[in-house]
Amino acid sequence: MNHRKIGRTVILLLSALMLAPFGYTQVEVSRIQRRCPPQGAFVSTADGTVDIHYLRRGSGQPVVMLHGRDGSLQEFTLSIFDAVSNNYEAIALERPGYGYSKCLDPDKLTTETQARLINEALTRLGVEKPIIVGHSYGGAVMLQYLLDYPDRVSGAISLAGVAYMDEPPDEGVFALPRYPVVGPLMTKTIVVPFGRAVAQGMYEQAFWPADAPEAYVEAVSSLYIRPDQFTATAYELAGMYESVNEISPQYGDIGVPVIIIFGKSDQMLSYEKDGLRLYDALPDANLILMEDAGHKVHHTHPHIVMDALGRLIERIDERNQEYRY
Repeated sequence: MNHRKIGRTVILLLSALMLAPFGYTQVEVSRIQRRCPPQGAFVSTADGTVDIHYLRRGSGQPVVMLHGRDGSLQEFTLSIFDAVSNNYEAIALERPGYGYSKCLDPDKLTTETQARLINEALTRLGVEKPIIVGHSYGGAVMLQYLLDYPDRVSGAISLAGVAYMDEPPDEGVFALPRYPVVGPLMTKTIVVPFGRAVAQGMYEQAFWPADAPEAYVEAVSSLYIRPDQFTATAYELAGMYESVNEISPQYGDIGVPVIIIFGKSDQMLSYEKDGLRLYDALPDANLILMEDAGHKVHHTHPHIVMDALGRLIERIDERNQEYRY
């Protein structure tokens, strides 16, 4: 009898230990989504398996913005979105599985699949010949788009964008969601409190040498640590090496003009390995290197990005004039 009582007690204690963080996660996710609700509208992809959350404002040349691996619409609404929409048609997308964009199969979040889904969304929205702006891993998705849909795009800007991967990334805790049973259990219990503990340091590194804005850290990190988005991030990270290495030998085939912007103080990526190598590989590219900028160049130096966007549009117009003659 005593053994049975001890066994029941242990089971109850273990259940309580798991239920407490599970309950905390549920409450915290509800609070996060009340504080950071969807800002835009939704468009479904052709097969209806993915709903893309997007924000669209302004008129003129369409400029489509793709965030990185920690991203959501706030990546741009808290940086350059207003400036872009004041001069052009600004369209910020949450990539599949991120923010409020839904993805029923995160195991297939390759750059190729994402480019296809983004193209379907833009087609349904009637967006023609946009400029694609990609930040961080959104830069790799952007490069895939330029390769797969060369006639659907006018030009591109890579903001501290991923272009090469010489070795697979260290997955660390991001390997957890892909383990059967244990993965989803851990994702729904420990990720939110753990993410809260490490978010500040991660964004201080991303913004360095500038300070990480408190409003940005709160909004982006809160959405990032929700179980569904963390799971999508984990699957995307697992496929990064293969995705990037499939497209990197083809960069010489990209025909549209591309501007590459990198901070020399970037702590997340190397301006030499990703920026300079991409510049050397592309047929029509300009490279902007900034001494005092880190990974979030569009937050800390928005005027540089806007000037580059203006020059890119001038270059596109020049090319169009050349083709007319």
